[in-house]
Amino acid sequence: MTALAEWKTFPRAPGVYLMSDDGGKVLYVGKARDLRARLRNYATEGADARPQVPQLVSRVSDVRCIVTTTEKEALLLENTLIKKHRPRFNVFLRDDKEYLLLRIDRKEEFPRPELVRRVAKDGASYFGPYSSSRGIRETLRLLFRLFPLCSCSRKKFSSRTRPCLNYQMGRCVGACAGKIGREEYLPLVDDAVRFLKGDYRDMVKAWKAEMTGLASVRRFEEAAKIRDRIDTVARTLVRQRVVRSVPGDVDAVGWFREGPAATAAVLYVRAGRLSDAHSRGFRAEGAADEALSSFLIQHYAEGAYIPGEILLPMGIPDPGPLESLLSDRAGRPVRIRTPRSGERFRLVVMANTNAAEADRMRREKEAAYEGVSSRLAALCRVTSPPARIEGFDVSNLSGTEPVGSMVSFVGGKPAKKWYRKFAIRGVEGQDDFAMMEQVVRRRFGHDEDFGGAPDLVLVDGGKGQLSSAMAAMKAAGVDSIPVVALAKEKVRGGETLFRERIFLPGRKNPVVLPPNDPVLHLLMRVRDEAHRFALSFHRARRSKAAFRSP
Repeated sequence: MTALAEWKTFPRAPGVYLMSDDGGKVLYVGKARDLRARLRNYATEGADARPQVPQLVSRVSDVRCIVTTTEKEALLLENTLIKKHRPRFNVFLRDDKEYLLLRIDRKEEFPRPELVRRVAKDGASYFGPYSSSRGIRETLRLLFRLFPLCSCSRKKFSSRTRPCLNYQMGRCVGACAGKIGREEYLPLVDDAVRFLKGDYRDMVKAWKAEMTGLASVRRFEEAAKIRDRIDTVARTLVRQRVVRSVPGDVDAVGWFREGPAATAAVLYVRAGRLSDAHSRGFRAEGAADEALSSFLIQHYAEGAYIPGEILLPMGIPDPGPLESLLSDRAGRPVRIRTPRSGERFRLVVMANTNAAEADRMRREKEAAYEGVSSRLAALCRVTSPPARIEGFDVSNLSGTEPVGSMVSFVGGKPAKKWYRKFAIRGVEGQDDFAMMEQVVRRRFGHDEDFGGAPDLVLVDGGKGQLSSAMAAMKAAGVDSIPVVALAKEKVRGGETLFRERIFLPGRKNPVVLPPNDPVLHLLMRVRDEAHRFALSFHRARRSKAAFRSP
């Protein structure tokens, strides 16, 4: 409170303030149009009615500020500092991945659709974002089926001297080998862009006229291809939901909060059609409108697609600087609105419903995982359910190019940030036990931050791998973390010799759980992910070694 008592010394200027505890850890990052006035509110008892303020103020030992020229600059700096310090009292989107977009640049000699994660101010057309990689790849497959566009990478395109396999199959016009000129190719690109924008009417009309013309001169096979193309577009139209009275690109944001746990859902309306949706869960200590504002800043961070209109379920404090910031990033005006009626209001209601459903599903999954982890704790004879599980596996081909992998699961979900690959060295022959021992020893004997210590270690294999992992951990001075091994099912001649077996330290016989047991499924998911990760690394090393000069 001593630091806040000196609020009169702070400048009357826009900027960002950082509140820290006595250990120097940043507790809160905030922005203000007038730093002195904002900090005076914190220092004056009862001036700030937000429920988290008393708890925050009681912990503050130091306050420092960074003065900016404008409030918009303060908004940008606040976002950067939140990502850097991850303060407890701020909203922080832990899952801050960007979503996939589809990009077509008509300025290229032979434009082709490609997947990207960031929007650049390059004049290209962007479609999306898509929250599901499966969804956007399905769209891409449909696009190549309807329009014979180039699918070769730029490197292959520049070096290709003969047509690709897609050309032989009739799925490409052979631009890579000079079979078509740019002027003939561009109409295909324009049709593909119209398709992605949802402008089907004129395109289908032209296709029908072309189909009739081909049929009239008895070119029935070519006419049938166009007929199939029209049918595919028709089926696509049936699957899409149309929001006719909301033209252009719009994002509708939904909000649900229960205690400190909040969920935001975003519906993407593109060219008047609801194209996709996704939700994000996070912890929000403060007022709902401030938490929503912080979510918007982080969600539309650098590279994310920004539509012309953003619909909110509630007003946010002083939306002007945020509108200005997003407009600068988008390169065009962006409006933030809080509709009260009409189609836009119904979109926000739908987004709120999606947020509530996402929160319900998340809570049910968490409750289900708590039950599974409690049973897993009883199986492993540990006192608390394991929240973090690390899985280990090794991969080699008759002892050549041996590698190891480590995967991390937190709350039953993969935490790919903490995955690690190991190139195994100094092990002769196919000694899986020594390889496993080296991988586990390097993980626990390393100073690197792996995201904290695991609550449970799982190794792929049987008793030998279990003993090797335990020896490695003991040598690294780690003997308090439980270890289990999961051996794969063994089938010979169509007959199952052994089911999945769980080996535990100090137990002679393995534990065999029913095939439908959720505990077994969790362990198998961790084991299989470790196996997949090791195998992909091993294949990459083998491919590289195959082209290595003697």
